[in-house]
Amino acid sequence: MKLKYALVAIVVLALLGIADSAYALKEHYAAPLTSSCDINETVSCTAVNQSSYSDVAGIPVAAIGVAGYSLLAFLAGALVSNRRPVRLWRTLLLLASLAALAVSMALTYVELFVLSVVCPLCVTSLALVVLIASLTLFAMTKSLSQ
Repeated sequence: MKLKYALVAIVVLALLGIADSAYALKEHYAAPLTSSCDINETVSCTAVNQSSYSDVAGIPVAAIGVAGYSLLAFLAGALVSNRRPVRLWRTLLLLASLAALAVSMALTYVELFVLSVVCPLCVTSLALVVLIASLTLFAMTKSLSQ
């Protein structure tokens, strides 16, 4: 896979992440038990979005997700368009994707082991972040060898 394709894939995945997080943000403010992704007591977006873990200092986690995915899309897009300073964009993309992975893993821990629930939107976000972090690591090793 070429470096540019990996970066474009990161942009596309980040845009999907923005959509996923925006929908989760909508669900955060929706009336309880009206979520389209509530299947039962164990598979429920409402249980996660209405929990005490659904915001940080009054900011919904889903809104932080929209901002984080937007940053990832911007950084990967800057690298695709070869904007200077490339080294700075690469470093920031690596740091942002690894931070997103760490946050997603922590939130997944809370979801599974504290709340004992699975949120389909959260699982989708985790999958996107894992792919983005993997592609970012690939892109970093590819760019260092060129």
